[in-house]
Amino acid sequence: MEEWDEVEVPDNVKEIFVEMKNTAELMVDLAYSAVLFREKEMAEEVLELEEYLDLLNYNLMVRAVLSARNLRDAERITSILQMGRSIDEISNAAADLAKMVIEEKLHPLINEVILESEETIGKVEVSPESILVGKTLKELDLATNTGVWVAAIRRGRRWIFDPDEDTKIMPGDIIIGRGTRTALEYLKEIAKGILKVMGNG
Repeated sequence: MEEWDEVEVPDNVKEIFVEMKNTAELMVDLAYSAVLFREKEMAEEVLELEEYLDLLNYNLMVRAVLSARNLRDAERITSILQMGRSIDEISNAAADLAKMVIEEKLHPLINEVILESEETIGKVEVSPESILVGKTLKELDLATNTGVWVAAIRRGRRWIFDPDEDTKIMPGDIIIGRGTRTALEYLKEIAKGILKVMGNG
């Protein structure tokens, strides 16, 4: 588990906000993935990210309070703190889902609800023949070219959570992605090597 008290936190309110938003979005995607695929390791990652988001929220409160110089500043800070609390509540909900996965207390209805939403989560296995192999996520730009956002990659027994733009796709990788069913099916065809070119999906 990460030692979050040793992690370098952004040093201004705007950057902390952006980090909180990105972390909460990742938590939601990973929590849904953990539910659909019964992945306890992914659920544990969600709980670790919750600790990180709590740290971010604490730093947001401290920096917001320190920046107040008068009553008007204090009134503006109130809205910042309310937004931080809302993001924190989203992360808490994702963590609750993750705990249900770990404790094996999931009702089948939860899966149905996730699968019936307009955007869903999918698993995409990469064939050695795929044009994805050997390219970085930056080169592929899957969000633009296929409509699928990559939340995690499973490589053998190892997970790569929130992969960065320099992460290369390897044969046998299992991509956990978020997108419409059409986008996910399109990416699956590319990953299988059926499609040899990639454009806007």
